[in-house]
Amino acid sequence: MICALKILLLQLYIMRMKKVLLIVILLFGLHFISLGQTGKSEILSDTILKPYSITAGRMQLHLIIQREQKKADASDGVKDKMLSINEDMDKSAIISNALFTKTNKTLAYLENNETDDLLKRKYLGRIIDNMKLFNFDFNDGYVDIYYYRDIFEYTYQVIRARHNKNLTTYVKTHTNKAMYTIADLFDDDKEATIALMNNISDLYPEILIKKIKSISSPEAADMLVANAAPKNPKLILNYATSTAQERELVRRNKDAYVQQIVRIADSTSKPLKAIFFVDELHQGKISLVELNKVIENEDEFYKRMIVLRQNYFTSDLRKMFDRELVHEVAHYVTSMNELHNQSDATRFRIVEKLNATELYYVMVYGSDDLYTSSFLGCYKRLLARIKPKAGNEFLESIGKDKFRTFLRLCANYNTISSFLATMKPVDKQELMRDFVNDLDKTTDLEGATDVANSFASIADSSLTKDIIKEIKWNKDNNASEPLSRAYRIYNILYTMLTESNDSITIKLGIPPITMMPFTKLQDDSGTVVQQVFFYGDEDGKGVFNSFVNGFGAPIWVVTRELNWVKISSMKGKRIDIYCNVPHDEPADEIAQNALQDYLDENDIHPSIIIHRGHSYHLSGTLDHINPRHKVVILGACGAYQNLSTVLSRSEDAQIVSTKQIGAGKINGPIIRMFNDRLLAGKDINWVEMWGLLSKQFAGGETKQLFDDYVPPYKNLGALFLKAYRRSGVNDDF
Repeated sequence: MICALKILLLQLYIMRMKKVLLIVILLFGLHFISLGQTGKSEILSDTILKPYSITAGRMQLHLIIQREQKKADASDGVKDKMLSINEDMDKSAIISNALFTKTNKTLAYLENNETDDLLKRKYLGRIIDNMKLFNFDFNDGYVDIYYYRDIFEYTYQVIRARHNKNLTTYVKTHTNKAMYTIADLFDDDKEATIALMNNISDLYPEILIKKIKSISSPEAADMLVANAAPKNPKLILNYATSTAQERELVRRNKDAYVQQIVRIADSTSKPLKAIFFVDELHQGKISLVELNKVIENEDEFYKRMIVLRQNYFTSDLRKMFDRELVHEVAHYVTSMNELHNQSDATRFRIVEKLNATELYYVMVYGSDDLYTSSFLGCYKRLLARIKPKAGNEFLESIGKDKFRTFLRLCANYNTISSFLATMKPVDKQELMRDFVNDLDKTTDLEGATDVANSFASIADSSLTKDIIKEIKWNKDNNASEPLSRAYRIYNILYTMLTESNDSITIKLGIPPITMMPFTKLQDDSGTVVQQVFFYGDEDGKGVFNSFVNGFGAPIWVVTRELNWVKISSMKGKRIDIYCNVPHDEPADEIAQNALQDYLDENDIHPSIIIHRGHSYHLSGTLDHINPRHKVVILGACGAYQNLSTVLSRSEDAQIVSTKQIGAGKINGPIIRMFNDRLLAGKDINWVEMWGLLSKQFAGGETKQLFDDYVPPYKNLGALFLKAYRRSGVNDDF
């Protein structure tokens, strides 16, 4: 039935294309021989006119391409030259055209137009690489349809442009990641290569600069360093202080900005801190002597960084400042958290010297790790320090920088009403309009995700009604362009706010968020495989022992190896749980990698990944997530803030996380109930399971802790990101 439907859809698509082609033929006639811009003839045919002229060597390359095409064709289970992409007809047609029609047309062009055997072999090798790249990514679980559409289209057009001697012009006007991928097609053309390097270094310096030593042209390498320096001065600094080949490539550069980076490398006590002042140094606003004093004083450095953040938060350096400020606020956050049993005077002494703006940034940059009581203590002090200004006036004084993050935090901690109460009604309405407006104007999806995450926490019904009204206005205002970024964002948000869980998944075309079918978690042998990450600090070792000791006979058997433990079910459904041994740091990471190597070598692919450890270890676990992981349980403090990272590695993962404190007394029961359902072969019904858990944690401290845990169906930020990925061109990831 599915095969017949696919064939029918393909036939309809072909009929539609034939009608368009017939009109072209009637109007202009069909010319197989054309003249390029240089007057050089070219044959535009979909078939190879002289197949007998193909040498035996090239024929082998053609056969490899055919084999890769067949592999791609069969990857959806049906060999029909129509690759199905999530039952999306448009996407299926786009990628099928690229893999089969465009590839065959490219083969015909190079065989019909070129005479140089070595050049033809080069082109054929690129086409083989294109096909293998696609098959590898498709088998790995995720492909960017539009990226591969461009790869196959650009391959054809670059071959034509080389033939017609207008390659540089084409490269200049079609520079993106796909063009960079196929750059080996014209690596012997200096002018086109420099044009590509120049554009790439402007658009994607983070891609190119890491491969600088492989660039053969000194002019292109020097230009890349100069172009990349203002966008990624920290990387250029790393090269300037290294002993690798890149050191000389940076230090020989005559660009004045690059030379300031070299001065920082050679003349400051802490270059990695000083590099944030490179623009100030370049503009003569600070001297090296003054700079060294600033970077030696932790509080002064943070205060000056906040000033710089205000000056540069719309520039290319924004994300570099963001990452550093997350690190800088950590000592304030850690101190407040560690002193949670002390008096407020003692606990919050560390932030008493900060003004309102500096305190605000501690809250927004420290949001991943702030305890609830730490946030509330900071919030109380912030309100006192912004007086006599109203909340909206304070936000305007800092250019509304990260105000959506702040409002989302206020919603999460039930303080948004008191913050809005500092404003006049008209100002409150305007601020909330700003909260949900212009979400498509940002360079990333942080604002839209913040808005989505705030939905579940806003208890004020009139405020929710105003937000829905504003989102609907934006949706309707962009309805004439349904593939636009704006419409996609607001249509998803409106659907999330106005539909039931089941309707949301149907309308947005995403997998169910309330249920994880048991069969989706089984591997080919019928086993559910889990991988649990532990870390080698004192707490990690204690949690590891408690976890492993919780699995005993007669239901479970534990097998111990040097670097990992395997826990296998003896009753019920087949479940294997692999846990690394938390050796003393850094040997814990060695154990994790040893376990990962064992799983990979034995073709064991966990569908469930669990993090047991502090939040500062979380990145180590996240690095191991891949598209095969269907359930991700993150028991670390503030792990809720890492949804985007998880989804970038496994698009359809269902995530359990906590907004605040990750506690063993909560993690343990969640995992036990989860495994009990798996042993019984039950689907994971998150709504039902969370209802039972809420009764178990009905009062006291455990209720407060459990209330901060977020099940998959309440992960509204994750839901938004999933839906956006499937809504059109993948332009944000």
